[in-house]
Amino acid sequence: MRVDLLSTGRELLDGRIQEANAYRAAGWLFERGFGVGHMAVVSDGLEDLVQAMRQGLASADALVCSGGLGPTEDDRTSQAAAELCSRELVTDEKLLGQLQARFAEWGLAWTDNQARQARFPSGARPIENPLGTAPGFELDISGRHLFCLPGPPAEFTAMFRGPVLERLERLRRQGGGGEFFQGRILRVFGRGEGWLQDTLAGVEEKYTGLELGFRAALPEIELVLRVQAGEPAAASRLLDQVERDIRRRLGHHVFSRGSATLPQVLLERLRAAGRTLAVAESCTGGLVGKLLTDIPGASRSFVLSAVTYSDAAKQSLLDVDGDIIAAHGAVSAQCAEAMARGVQRLSGADLAVAVTGIAGPDGGSPEKPVGLVWFAVCDARGCQTRQLRFPPRDRDFVRRLAAHAALWLVLRRLAGEDEPAA
Repeated sequence: MRVDLLSTGRELLDGRIQEANAYRAAGWLFERGFGVGHMAVVSDGLEDLVQAMRQGLASADALVCSGGLGPTEDDRTSQAAAELCSRELVTDEKLLGQLQARFAEWGLAWTDNQARQARFPSGARPIENPLGTAPGFELDISGRHLFCLPGPPAEFTAMFRGPVLERLERLRRQGGGGEFFQGRILRVFGRGEGWLQDTLAGVEEKYTGLELGFRAALPEIELVLRVQAGEPAAASRLLDQVERDIRRRLGHHVFSRGSATLPQVLLERLRAAGRTLAVAESCTGGLVGKLLTDIPGASRSFVLSAVTYSDAAKQSLLDVDGDIIAAHGAVSAQCAEAMARGVQRLSGADLAVAVTGIAGPDGGSPEKPVGLVWFAVCDARGCQTRQLRFPPRDRDFVRRLAAHAALWLVLRRLAGEDEPAA
């Protein structure tokens, strides 16, 4: 069953507000196994709305519209729906009474234009709004289904995730289900989209009903697996089979399934192993620690982050030998290892990771260009150093990649599978 999404409002088109309802709805539909074929944003002009609704219902089994149900003259969704199917706009007296009672209960002043929110195309079924004043409605048009919901995100979310999704599930069952879609997201680190696509060449052709999608959510990559089959159990079996094949091809670069990010996965692995982590940061300026402490419960495994930005701080706080910096520089394997050993001694943590590099935009040299970062990971087995070169796109880009790479190296160390030296 295909469900398309339409958002209306001039404020979405002139940049005053960023459209969010359709994107959230697409994710919820994906989780439930519905196919989304098209998402659109349209102005609140009546002709534009009618045309957009007509186009949506020409190709989709259901169209969900967001916005344009308020009390003002530019709220034209109900009128557009009525014109689309040549029906009258009628006032639902019961809803009008409920609307007036809600205004009184909330201490809001009633104005005559509020009654517009109780006017729907004849034959429409109202959808209760538990959070706001504007109800939504559902309308059947030549075997297709139009759902119109208010635009405020909290109201849209409550109505879409409740009655609208329940209604879509019923419609799918009544229609015999058709093709059932099911999706899954695998999260990948350490390789780019081009490498992924090349490594997975031929997978889509191998499995009938499979579609792969790639999204660079830097510094991670989201690999979307989407399958379709005649019934849910068959779709689940196919999805499991595809995931096993992909994991075999990509190996440890797949670090999680679903929404768990790299910092979340690392903290969970540390907790499960009963081990603790400390961090020594230079060029990342505390970003590694922030990524970890953004997650509730991080203190069970994360004990210390030392931001030693200057050479003097590296020496005084982490006991980095001045001779190391003099001979090799602060951006070097030797300095990174000394930083990691120093923060491990200082914290008593089981593992320590250090990051030191050149984030730019200046400070680089031919021998040590902008984007060069050295890492060291230390534990009871010893220390491993690793050099990475990131594209010098901008300072924030280098820092973000370096911070995530530090977490990745710790994750690999925990697994007993160190990344090979550069």
